[in-house]
Amino acid sequence: MSNWRGIEEFLAVVRHGSFTAAGEKLGVSKSFVSKTVQELEQRLGVQLLVRTTRRLSLTGAGKSFYTECSELQDRLEQVERRVARYSSEPVGRLRVGLSDIFGSDFMSMMLAEFSRENPAVVIEAIAYLDENEISQEQYDVVIRYGNLPSSNLRARMFGYLSYCLCASPDYVERKGWPSKPADLRNHDCLTDLTATMRFNDDVEVKVSPRWRSNSGISLRSAVRQGIGIASLPITIMRQGLADGTVLALEEEWAYFDRECWVVYSPGIMAASTRAFIDFLVRYVNREKVRPSLAAKLAARY
Repeated sequence: MSNWRGIEEFLAVVRHGSFTAAGEKLGVSKSFVSKTVQELEQRLGVQLLVRTTRRLSLTGAGKSFYTECSELQDRLEQVERRVARYSSEPVGRLRVGLSDIFGSDFMSMMLAEFSRENPAVVIEAIAYLDENEISQEQYDVVIRYGNLPSSNLRARMFGYLSYCLCASPDYVERKGWPSKPADLRNHDCLTDLTATMRFNDDVEVKVSPRWRSNSGISLRSAVRQGIGIASLPITIMRQGLADGTVLALEEEWAYFDRECWVVYSPGIMAASTRAFIDFLVRYVNREKVRPSLAAKLAARY
């Protein structure tokens, strides 16, 4: 039996002056209210109301119980109103999982923009290296890339993680650009740990890299130093592409576009989560990023 059973009926009787009026207010019968209040008194072991044919009055215990229960009910209503805000407006904590492999700096800057628009939301941005190391239940949303495994999670595609072949001006002057994917075998390649360079239409080239890393930021540093050529997300190379310290091969075969997904658990969605997902779709607009857009991205973020 709920500890609150009978209390709502008791409060209604006191506030409205009779069992009949309390029943009308609560949408139940007079007899139900009377029986429930009696059960409450029996559970407490004290009499709360003095009943006569002409009126009702509170006992000393009833006055004390009424005062404290009224305060509890007011507090509960306040809590319900505060919690209800989570479904109607962006408030509270938003915990976001960001892949550090592809450079969390770009997504972090988008989070900062979202935060400026929604000052009542507290952001927690957690970087991860391996998607297998994170538990979706620990996050409100997780940013994932490429094909998603089957699961009961929900996901919305908001854009692309677009890669381009990039190198320093010094490297291009010394080595030139490849004319086709297979030519990369004759270049100083910088790759992830798989030693594979990927392109659209399921094209893959296995190379013997000069530098391998599971960090896009590490590979970016190597590109800037002229160590070799890499296929990296344009979003993490945008500043170098914009100021000319990094060059991109602007041939359609040289791109690799992976879908970007915002993944979240099923169930009732908080307004802050919904607002962030809508923000991503609005700002990224499902575009395939190309080097010509890098300067605009650098200026925006």
